[in-house]
Amino acid sequence: MLYQWDRHNEVIAAGTSCPMADCGALMLAYRLADDGHDNAEPWEFTCPRCGFEFTVSESDLIFHSVPQSWLFAKIHIA
Repeated sequence: MLYQWDRHNEVIAAGTSCPMADCGALMLAYRLADDGHDNAEPWEFTCPRCGFEFTVSESDLIFHSVPQSWLFAKIHIA
């Protein structure tokens, strides 16, 4: 069965660790790649271990994915 890449919205992910003392849990957040978020807009996280809610700027993330379209060239047949 072939995977249908075009049938799903592109999702990007970001990861960080909880800044609370004695926690440090790793967490991920997801958002649609084309949902209008500005790259400068901070990512929102809620720690599953301690419940602390916080935001992180893109420059302070541990992990940040890119949209799939950045990785695959579009192929056109004439």
